[in-house]
Amino acid sequence: MKVRGAEVALSFAVGDVRLQNVEISSSVRALSLASNASLQLSNCRFYDNQYVLNAAQNIWHLNVSSCGFNRIRYALRLREVRFVGVEDSQFSDNTQSLYISAQRYPVALLMKRSRFDNNDIQITARQYARLSASVEDCVFNSSTLRVSTHGRRESSIVMVANSTFHSSRITASLVSQGANLSIVGSSFRRVVQWYWAAAAAVELSASYLRSVQNVVIADNVFEENSGVPCIKVNTPALSTDMNAGSISIVGNRFSNHSGSNVIVLNDRAYHRVQLRRNAFQNPLCPFEIEIQSPWKSGYAINSSENWWGSANRTYVAERVSDAFVDSKKAQVSITSVYADPEMTQLEIFPELRTWNVTDEKLVGGELDRNVTLTSSSVPYLVNKTIYIPKGFYLHLKENVTLHFAENRGVIVEGKSV
Repeated sequence: MKVRGAEVALSFAVGDVRLQNVEISSSVRALSLASNASLQLSNCRFYDNQYVLNAAQNIWHLNVSSCGFNRIRYALRLREVRFVGVEDSQFSDNTQSLYISAQRYPVALLMKRSRFDNNDIQITARQYARLSASVEDCVFNSSTLRVSTHGRRESSIVMVANSTFHSSRITASLVSQGANLSIVGSSFRRVVQWYWAAAAAVELSASYLRSVQNVVIADNVFEENSGVPCIKVNTPALSTDMNAGSISIVGNRFSNHSGSNVIVLNDRAYHRVQLRRNAFQNPLCPFEIEIQSPWKSGYAINSSENWWGSANRTYVAERVSDAFVDSKKAQVSITSVYADPEMTQLEIFPELRTWNVTDEKLVGGELDRNVTLTSSSVPYLVNKTIYIPKGFYLHLKENVTLHFAENRGVIVEGKSV
């Protein structure tokens, strides 16, 4: 069946609709369904329409298999829906391929083996809706996958696995209580800044009223991204009765990134963050890790067991922008590094930025003992923030002069005399 140039191409009053080998083009609306209907599309083609399905009413189930959607303003636009399955389908040059905005009922989304070229996909669960979404073996080219969970009662689960993002990104706004996000085994290549937008390849945000329960970004490849971070986390402070969850960024490979820091963390909720077993090789970017979270006593981000593009400890120390670069920032802890890109030789040592005084009178780092600085005709230059933990002191003798590099300072939990 082929329909072209209709106001409404096909309208159904029944509740269960199955369409196969249908082609609809150049129509205002391709399909119109009754409330609480179910729709199954197989081997159908839709192109140059304004809408394929614009359902303001409830839809129980939508199954799309081996279909094509091309040059459509809004392809699948759904409000209350219980299940959406998209398999082996292609979406290209649509303003918006898939839009789901659920408010009252749980919604499940399964996308497998599908391709999205020049598309926007937006999935939102609000109020009492719980989202369970799985994206597997999909290809995104110049597209954005946006996921927002704003449920009041139940946690949502979002998983992206084994998918390819070329000049494409994921933005996740996790506002529901105890939201869970997993991005595993996927690749993000050649993501660049889009006009005024500076969104990262993977961008995570949350609400001050809610906490992320568990985020796992693992075993992914980030290559040749430019002008934006590979991963950006931006979470405000929590209300006092909330406990922060965990964020694990482990086993990823970041290479040939330029123009921006690779991982940017502005985590004012102070989640339990692990940055481990990652491989960094990005000499053209300022830092591998940039911390924007404010300093908090007793809090440190575990960033051990990584390969940093070099086994030189001085080089590794310079690849992190944290409290030792800016005394207002939180601390990153590095107590081991891999000495080879294959990550077979692990070198373990005390904190990488421990207290040090060089022959050139450069000083700074975390005290691991009591220290006395004697007077000198040459001022000491503090090139790393001086951190005095509890139990230690820094004693400055008479006529000792300290010159501080920009943003460096002294963090005192012990004593400075």
